[in-house]
Amino acid sequence: MLWKQKTFALVSAAVTAGLGLVLAANAAEVGRSNAETQVGGVQMKPYKNAKWNFALEIPARWNVAPPVSSNSPSELIRFVSNENGVHRVIVFRDPYDPTVSPEVHVAQIQTGLAQQNFAHFVTGETRIGSRAVRTLDFDRPRADGKTWSCREYFIIDGTLNYTLGFGTTDRKAMFGVYDRMAKSFTFGIAPG
Repeated sequence: MLWKQKTFALVSAAVTAGLGLVLAANAAEVGRSNAETQVGGVQMKPYKNAKWNFALEIPARWNVAPPVSSNSPSELIRFVSNENGVHRVIVFRDPYDPTVSPEVHVAQIQTGLAQQNFAHFVTGETRIGSRAVRTLDFDRPRADGKTWSCREYFIIDGTLNYTLGFGTTDRKAMFGVYDRMAKSFTFGIAPG
């Protein structure tokens, strides 16, 4: 009888210890996934910019680069990678005239891009949170024979416009990741 109680106690202790290890591993995974998530096979991490008051998820292995003011004085920051192609995300922030409709605003942007030899324009609409957002897809050939494919998201709030400009040499692999990045975008966040 004593042997059965000891055996039961040992088995119970082993099961409890095993359960504790499983719960600890799950807790560690939950903690990791709160900081980093995986999208389309790409590990993502949160990025927050207190100076310009926005946040979004970016691929974990990408680099943060300074803005290129010769590209646009509204450019705030770039995220870049040359792994498996060339990939860029640029965040722009500029004043917006609320008397101009989003459709007219996108058409004006398209006119400027056409002057830079971009073509194959396709406008669309998506949602980021509860906000309706206009999109514009376009591309142009590169000197190396590849196509530079772009998508811009225009996030308008009263008199402020954030534009997320995505570009890649691998549209098929990256546009799903880009859409996830755009949909993670928030602004008006508290500093800290």
